[in-house]
Amino acid sequence: MKDSTTLELTEGQQLALDQLHRIVQASRGSVAATHVAATADGYVEARVSVGCANLPPTQDGLRLRSVEAVTLRIPPDFPFRAPSVRTRHTRFAGAPHVNWGRHLCLYRSTATEWDPADGMYGFITRLLDWFEAAAAGQMDRPGEPLHPPNALTDDAAGLLVIRHDAPVARPDGPWLGAAVMHQVNDTRCDVVGWLAVEDPWPDSLDQLQESAALPAGARAFLAPVVVTTKHLTFEYPLTARELVESLAREHITPRLLLGLTGFVAGHNRTLLCSNADTTVSIGDDEDPPAAPVRLLLGTPSRGIAGDGPRRTHLVAWHLPDFADQVARLAADTAFSGHAYLSELGDKVIRFGSDWLDRQSTRWMRVYEARPEVTVRRDHATPAAWLRGKRILVLGAGALGAPVAEMCARAGAAHLTVVDHGLVHPGILARQPYTDADIGLFKAGVLADRLNRIDPHATRVEALVGNVTTRLSALDLHSFDLIWDCTANRIVRAYLERARRTDTAAWPHLATLMIGHHATRGIAAISSRGATGGGTDVLRRTALAVHADATHAFDDLVDDFFPTTPPTELFQPEPGCSDATFTGSAADVTALAGQLATGVLHALAEPADRHTMAVLIVRMPTGPTSTQPCGPRWLTWPNDTLATDEATGYDVRITSAALAEMRAEARRGARVRGPRVETGGTLLGAIDDATGVIFIDEATGPPPDSLLTEAYFQHGLDGVSGHLTARRQATGNISRFLGMWHTHPHTAAQPSATDRAAMTSLTLPLDDAPARALVLIAGGPPDVWHQWLATGHNPDLYAHLAARTASIKAEPPPPQPPTHLGPVQWWPGGYSTRRHRPVPVPRKGSRS
Repeated sequence: MKDSTTLELTEGQQLALDQLHRIVQASRGSVAATHVAATADGYVEARVSVGCANLPPTQDGLRLRSVEAVTLRIPPDFPFRAPSVRTRHTRFAGAPHVNWGRHLCLYRSTATEWDPADGMYGFITRLLDWFEAAAAGQMDRPGEPLHPPNALTDDAAGLLVIRHDAPVARPDGPWLGAAVMHQVNDTRCDVVGWLAVEDPWPDSLDQLQESAALPAGARAFLAPVVVTTKHLTFEYPLTARELVESLAREHITPRLLLGLTGFVAGHNRTLLCSNADTTVSIGDDEDPPAAPVRLLLGTPSRGIAGDGPRRTHLVAWHLPDFADQVARLAADTAFSGHAYLSELGDKVIRFGSDWLDRQSTRWMRVYEARPEVTVRRDHATPAAWLRGKRILVLGAGALGAPVAEMCARAGAAHLTVVDHGLVHPGILARQPYTDADIGLFKAGVLADRLNRIDPHATRVEALVGNVTTRLSALDLHSFDLIWDCTANRIVRAYLERARRTDTAAWPHLATLMIGHHATRGIAAISSRGATGGGTDVLRRTALAVHADATHAFDDLVDDFFPTTPPTELFQPEPGCSDATFTGSAADVTALAGQLATGVLHALAEPADRHTMAVLIVRMPTGPTSTQPCGPRWLTWPNDTLATDEATGYDVRITSAALAEMRAEARRGARVRGPRVETGGTLLGAIDDATGVIFIDEATGPPPDSLLTEAYFQHGLDGVSGHLTARRQATGNISRFLGMWHTHPHTAAQPSATDRAAMTSLTLPLDDAPARALVLIAGGPPDVWHQWLATGHNPDLYAHLAARTASIKAEPPPPQPPTHLGPVQWWPGGYSTRRHRPVPVPRKGSRS
């Protein structure tokens, strides 16, 4: 290799040449470098010869010489920019991965494939691999994307975004027509539709806007399009004459091309004249302004090698004023309809031919956004669930705003944001608003911004006002997912009640919350068909974290479910502003992203996995912190539902409570007999705001209870202590709720004895409430046997009884009703010994 010491080289170029020199020495003659020279643009060129004699030719491969000569171009900032390579001939022109006849394309993406650490060693290895694949005819291996043609773009020619799937040429000839163009700004146009020459074309600008679903006032026009039947080349020429000659091989003659261009330009003039706003400003003798002219050329060059038919690859040619002049000349030609294909005037042809000889091509920059060739970067993520969905976001603050933006960027079809708050200076620290937005409604500002993300795919609507008032006017069943990001108990209670009273299945509901210092977050998930909403799921979360014996959730208890309300509240502004939380934009955005991703993960799973779940996220707090980080999941199945017919309240029985009742009924049937009643205590809560009675736990009968085939009387022994322990263990969330008993093999309806007992409600508590739940489990023999054998739900009767009789200072010991005759009875607890007979009930007075 020629000595390079006299060249002015950068440090990187010297490194490249040193590495190349070592490669040549180690190659034993298979690689040689014969000349090194600096170029005027700062590159260093090295002529390299590669031995290819050991690469046998194949039927589909390139014909290689025994030694192939190439020129390496080493950039000044090597190795942080990859070199390039070109041949000193054009024998490879037209082959895949050969650009402009000489440039060999070694990398599909240098950003991901070029490793600076490999330097020239990796580059020469890649070059040798290229020659090996070329000789074997495996430049586009099966399963790999085809290499589309290149067009040397000119940024001054403008930008084209293709949003609509492209037409495909017929086997017997090219596709001819027009693209419906939306002029977004002075430099950018979007393709939003296609018109074939045989289609009916719109007669007015209003019709064109309507056909393309463009808003009124959008600037729209047409551009001529030619789609060929065959792949033409791997790089498009720089002159108009060369382009037309290449199209002639596809039977697209200059007459045809000029005629199509002129016809489309003429139709554009008609559309502009039909626009009322334009007509007002144009005099009778004036011409309307010419529409921008673009010529779109499509070839079947996209797809996967060896996998099905090819899709159309599109490039766009910027034509300055040519097409409008053709249209003016063509207006003098006598033809109608699409007869321009054969009747174009000689005057037009002469003008066009002369223009072709002196016009250079100016290729527009093209961005693909059409579904058929574009793979969304989020297609394999949980966010893909949102695409095409209708989403409701309640709250436009620290959580609601980023969640709404995630939905818009994921391609939700419709997004409704509800919030009543205004932008004020304090929120700018962590919410996505600006100083210019101060005093404006958050929902409106957010919707305006999100509507600009992808107006073709997502429509964002703002509803300003009180959330609960706005919800009452919405058809909530039209949404696929509701995000409650308000952190507002009133909103949660309203949603819980609305879900309970609605006979139709609600959409998925996700309730998001952030802790006091934005170091923890919770997402409560109620899938479609879940028995409980956000209030329910958060309540059972509180029970779970309070009762956890490992103390793994003590931080959650302090942050979200404290036994006593926190005394240190963050007051963001003086006065009556809401007490919120401290945290930065980084904190809340990170939590919002993790919570939203977790929710979408859960929704994408099979519905039978769980119906209610909570995701707990803890933020990292530093390398020396002992706080556990990362996500934790808690899940629950649906509750068993009963209804108190008197109040209409839902009675929700957890699977654990019902399982305990069934276990006691099964044990009683074994040790006491199949018809002996049993029962016990219920723990839970009554929520009058939502109309829900929660049954969290059920216990068996105390030892001093009285159990017979005709009557169950609840004892008192040990009950008060157990209830006190459970109140403390659950943070006072779960308390005495009422009592349950069974009616084996008979209807789950209260007897006369039961109804009499409901009025006195002799309860085993010092602070006996004025109301308690009476729950009866029963059913005919087939239902009862199925419950005991398989766990299929029994018949249930629930009644929220209110005391009407006075409370005695000391409840009497359990005694059977005086009207009963003698029967055998059993105590509660685990005793299996029956006791002396007690009075037997008369016929029809069974309890």
